[in-house]
Amino acid sequence: MIDMMLYVWIVFFILSVIVELSTMSLVAIWFMPATAIAIVLSLFSVKVWIQVLVWFILSTLTFILTARLAARLRHRRIQPTNADRVIGLTALVTEPISDRNQTGMVKVMGQIWSARTDETTEEIPLDTEVRVLRIEGVKLIVAPLNKPM
Repeated sequence: MIDMMLYVWIVFFILSVIVELSTMSLVAIWFMPATAIAIVLSLFSVKVWIQVLVWFILSTLTFILTARLAARLRHRRIQPTNADRVIGLTALVTEPISDRNQTGMVKVMGQIWSARTDETTEEIPLDTEVRVLRIEGVKLIVAPLNKPM
């Protein structure tokens, strides 16, 4: 006679596959190998507590291995672009910068960029030297040189 736990493990395996396929984010993948082993143990009528213990240990091990792999895949090194070279450099305002009017241009390394200030109330007049703080999209975020970074 087939053990009832066999059906429990099969249902759990199918649910794990469905959850993993629907999320694609390594939520339930570590349960699948452990559940497959539990199914085999159930076929050989191994005691239920041993099946559950083996499932728990294998799930924990595969979780640890999968979590490390997922962390490595998620934290890939960001490759800087050539645009990043302008961060920290001094630029010259070629069109007054006004966040209120959404206007402003600067020249840095011989290139003209759209620019905004770090503070929304501040306006920066023409021919002012500014420091490039960061890039947001295609705009440089700048601050006047006389202000601390």
